[in-house]
Amino acid sequence: MNVTLDTVFAEALTLSDETRLQLVERLIPTIHGEPSLEAEQLEEVRRRINEVRSGSVETVPGEEVFREIEKSLASRRSA
Repeated sequence: MNVTLDTVFAEALTLSDETRLQLVERLIPTIHGEPSLEAEQLEEVRRRINEVRSGSVETVPGEEVFREIEKSLASRRSA
């Protein structure tokens, strides 16, 4: 079976917010990079997850984010 990043991403978008947060929590520690930067990134991810869980920030659906990015890029290209 040949699974692509796009396929995995599309499947992840079908998950609930809480389940996607759990997926991120599981994935982040598996990424190997600069140790000090990795610790800082992990702390930032945890902080943001806590903000979402506490309700102090509101999530935006991925589809909406990508629409806004495309809209922004299109306006820059036409300028």
